[in-house]
Amino acid sequence: MNLTLIEQQGFHLIETVDETSQTVAWKAVQRTLERTVILRILKPEAAADPAAVSHFLTIARIVSRIKSESIASIFDIVSAEGLHYVVMEHVEGPTLEELVSANGPLPVERVLRIGASLIASLEQLWESAHVVHRNLKSSTIRLAVRGVAKITDFSLAIQAGSGVNATAMDGGNIVGTPCYLSPEQAQGSHTLTTQSDMYALGVVLYHLSTGALPFEKEDVVAILAAHVKQQIPPPHHLNPALPASFSWLLHRLMMKNPNNRYPDWQAVLQDIRFLLTGNRPSCVCPGEEYLSTIEAFDDTALPALAAQEGEPQIRLKPTRRTSGRLAAYQSKNIQDEHASEIRRETLIKESVCWLALLLWLAAIFWFRAVWQADPQRAEGTGPLPQLAQALANLPQTVDTLTGQLHDAPPAAPESEPDLPAAAPATQAPTPAAAPQPSAPAAAPAPEAPAPTAAAPQPVAESALPAGIPDALAARLADALAGGSPSAALRALEADPARFLEKPRLAEFLGAVPEPDALVAEYLHTQIGKPLIFERNGKQRTVIPREVQNGIIRVEANGRGIDIAISDLTADEKLRWMEPPKDGPRAVAYCLALMRSSRREEIPAHAAACPPLLAPLLTDAAARAAATAQP
Repeated sequence: MNLTLIEQQGFHLIETVDETSQTVAWKAVQRTLERTVILRILKPEAAADPAAVSHFLTIARIVSRIKSESIASIFDIVSAEGLHYVVMEHVEGPTLEELVSANGPLPVERVLRIGASLIASLEQLWESAHVVHRNLKSSTIRLAVRGVAKITDFSLAIQAGSGVNATAMDGGNIVGTPCYLSPEQAQGSHTLTTQSDMYALGVVLYHLSTGALPFEKEDVVAILAAHVKQQIPPPHHLNPALPASFSWLLHRLMMKNPNNRYPDWQAVLQDIRFLLTGNRPSCVCPGEEYLSTIEAFDDTALPALAAQEGEPQIRLKPTRRTSGRLAAYQSKNIQDEHASEIRRETLIKESVCWLALLLWLAAIFWFRAVWQADPQRAEGTGPLPQLAQALANLPQTVDTLTGQLHDAPPAAPESEPDLPAAAPATQAPTPAAAPQPSAPAAAPAPEAPAPTAAAPQPVAESALPAGIPDALAARLADALAGGSPSAALRALEADPARFLEKPRLAEFLGAVPEPDALVAEYLHTQIGKPLIFERNGKQRTVIPREVQNGIIRVEANGRGIDIAISDLTADEKLRWMEPPKDGPRAVAYCLALMRSSRREEIPAHAAACPPLLAPLLTDAAARAAATAQP
């Protein structure tokens, strides 16, 4: 991470205060304004991914537009020379986690007011841009000097909603802080809504009011499973100073099924107001055992609360009790159930393979024991005897083909007419071939030329030298140093040298796409999405609208701009390429690295290329470095 560049941009870094999987937060002094700020910096591994950069900047812009006291303000968003960070308000005061650790559980009125202030921000995030925080927790919420709770981290926030894959940015991994994860997050659900943040808010309020966290003594896997299937005591059972009505609120917030939580944040806020005024909340009665992470309880003190006049009381249809087992929001991603599914799928596949083998053996048995036993049908020439004979000879046919593949690599069609002219190759097998002496009478017969014509093909091919000649290897390395696979292919085809791997090498080079084609391929998938574009040392956000004939049409600041892919710098092309997924693309990626500032990465990527090309690419990288302009 280029901290020197940050210092040059007017900040004095003091210390790190927080770190997540993608960002690190530094406390710093902004010299121009002489104020203390927090710099939330994108880590280098995330900054190398254009999609991660775009997501980071998009969320930062959305949060900067939210006007709420319970969100730490964002003063600036900076992208320069591969470095991306946001300048945020430094909130003086302890985190809620530090507050509870130092003073113990907070009074219920204070807990409710903190919850109400956080709801104002979470509601704006969802209503304005369908943002789900995904990592709401006590350690990233600070209590300002004026007593206002402020959310200070949005590094895992996403734009979600119906039909949006909420885990696309996470590579299929479950992210977040285990004790605060909702059941749907613990299962790796692709669909998240603001109801997931409701569950996390319930955990925060539980922690503030009791000093305990759900399942905090378990390991990570056990915590994930527990959020899905297990329960914890109501908060008023752990802290007698709490009213039982407070447990009603958390019971509803922490329902296992997100559809059974509050429909929106206004409904949550309404119940908090009821509790602050001593009125009965509208949430579902815990005695009805509609499944929640908070255990159901029956408290006779609750009916004494007076219902707010004119306010409807919400009731959910109670679930049927089944032998004390919890009708949990079932998971397919928790390890034990997932392993069971894998075993079941494996058993099905193995059963199908064994059944196919038994049918094949039965067909062979029937052909030999029934069909061939009849002398009238043994000489049959119809399609059925031919099919049966083909089945019977299948193992020998497979062995023959396998032996041919191992003994002689396939030759290119254009080299076959030259093979009979190689006299030493056709004469060499005659004394070594065992079948020839065993049938001397067959030597003058006309059948003899047939095996003689068939035998020289693999022998002639194996007589070719293996490996690329040194002179040709040097020419290929020079061509690859230029970054074009087509130039290397032309050099290979123009060279008269013949060696064993030449046809396959030519075929592979012909399949390698040009680096510019990889750029166009990636940009086709990014149509309509914001990307970071660098030109003349400055970065700006652009939105690709069309990619055609090597031209990218982008929108920047409301204007359309045409950019030729060939005009991009090598580093810019690499930023707009996906990591290679196969051999030809790995070679193309290495060729894109040839003229970039990241040439030292070529040996690592060359390992994914065919063994014949890996040393050529490494040599080409050295040649490209020697000829590079300073």
